[in-house]
Amino acid sequence: MYLCGGAVAGALAAKNLDKIKEKAGPLLAAAGGAVGDAYTAAARRVGEKLEAMQDAMAESRQASTDGAAGSSDSAPHFSAANGTAS
Repeated sequence: MYLCGGAVAGALAAKNLDKIKEKAGPLLAAAGGAVGDAYTAAARRVGEKLEAMQDAMAESRQASTDGAAGSSDSAPHFSAANGTAS
C-alpha cells in the first residue's frame, strides 16, 4: 500500500514539476542564500582563529629565539635534556 502511494505521489510530482518549481523557487533561493551567508561567516571565524594561532606561534618562536640569543652557552637548549651536553 505504501509503495503504491509513493508511486502515485511521484507521478503527480513529476506531472506538476513546473508548477512546483515556480512556487518553491523563491523559498529555495532564500534558503540557499542564508546557508551561503552562514558558511561565509563560519569560514571567516575559522580563518581568524587560525591566524590568531599562527600569530601566537610566531610570537612564541620569536621569544624563544630572543631568549636563546642572550645566553652565553653555544649548545642548543635541548642538548642537556637528551644527555649530549659536553
